[in-house]
Amino acid sequence: MLNKLPIGICLVDENYTITYLNAFFLDRMPPDIRDNALGRTLDDVFPEQIKFLKRRIKSVFVLKHPSFSYWEQRPHIFPFKSSRPITGEETQMVQNMEIVPHKDPDTDKLCACILIQDVTAQASYFKAQAQLAEELKAEHEAQRKLIRKLDRAQAQLIQAEKMASTGQLAAGIAHEINNPMGFITANMNTLEQYIKHLLHACETSRQLIDAHSDGELKRAFDKILQTNHVDLVSDDIAPLIEESKDGLKRVREIVSTLRSFAEDTQTGWGLLNLDETAKQLVQLIGVQYKAPTYKVQCEPANLKWYCESSSLKQALTNVLMNAAQSISDKGLVMLSFVQRGQMLHIKILDTGCGINEKHLGRIFEPFFTTRPEGQGQGLGLSVAYTVVENHKGKMVANSKPGKGTVIEILLPALSEQQADLISSDPASSKHPESL
Repeated sequence: MLNKLPIGICLVDENYTITYLNAFFLDRMPPDIRDNALGRTLDDVFPEQIKFLKRRIKSVFVLKHPSFSYWEQRPHIFPFKSSRPITGEETQMVQNMEIVPHKDPDTDKLCACILIQDVTAQASYFKAQAQLAEELKAEHEAQRKLIRKLDRAQAQLIQAEKMASTGQLAAGIAHEINNPMGFITANMNTLEQYIKHLLHACETSRQLIDAHSDGELKRAFDKILQTNHVDLVSDDIAPLIEESKDGLKRVREIVSTLRSFAEDTQTGWGLLNLDETAKQLVQLIGVQYKAPTYKVQCEPANLKWYCESSSLKQALTNVLMNAAQSISDKGLVMLSFVQRGQMLHIKILDTGCGINEKHLGRIFEPFFTTRPEGQGQGLGLSVAYTVVENHKGKMVANSKPGKGTVIEILLPALSEQQADLISSDPASSKHPESL
């Protein structure tokens, strides 16, 4: 019956030796360790997972209470695969884990029973629903802004697109902030000091009793420490505090980067640090669009370019978001800046779904979009193209369906006098062109 259950079962003793595995667990183990896993320790069979597993199993043995780990906290505990019911495609299994104490009725020995549940489908559904909710919210906000600003000039349209993009990023960041804040319940620095003092007091008391008391007092004191699981607390408290402090640091970095990028008060021409801007863009967009791997290249390092920083940052945001949105599962988005003489070469490459050849010549047109109705305004690339034109630059695209897209931007080095002339009399629009 246990071998028929759609749940993985692994039994380990107090030495972390595997004493039982059911069919669900065995079938999903790597072939090279499947046949000889019984009788070996978890350290041998799962060396990469042992640190996390030992902490959980140890608390079960000591406290004799179940321990839970849900997929939101740690989605892939064991290196198992999961097959899609319809397509048969194999992906990493998303798992819920429960460890319960179990006493062997024959030997009366206490064991830990590890139960693994495959929740890949549920997790995928949850993520899809969350993404749909965010898209609906962004769609509603975009429509409200579009209706109000359609009759305004081009400069106002650029600002509206910037606000819409920032709103989409902020919506994704809100969920990201809640995750680390969930386990930050007190002032971590103060709590860490309190714990150090308490543990030091326990250790000092132990040493004094060992040195100056009879055996009966020592045994009584040791019993108090064992009853309150002081050794377990001492081992477990440091990583718990460190995890909480890392979460707090993560929140500060996200909020700080968002504020720095979104609240830039510079509206005129000046030197823009492209390396710093690229890293800010990747961090902010990566919060909402996590599927791609992001890479940044800047040559020379710490490159600064004379431009209208607010509009250029918005143009890069639009193009980078388009690249991230084109990737639904795994892929790469690369943003590179290379200075060659008096020209700045900007390249945004993605390995996403690509663009059909019949649409490639229209992607810079206002209100043209290949996304489903309600999921895009068709303004992002048009605004970016206008910004590049106003910098006397050139923007071209190359794409293959199913392979990806490359957007290249060429910007000439402009003097302050040229920038003043552009600000007073922007160049007329050019026709988009594709490589």
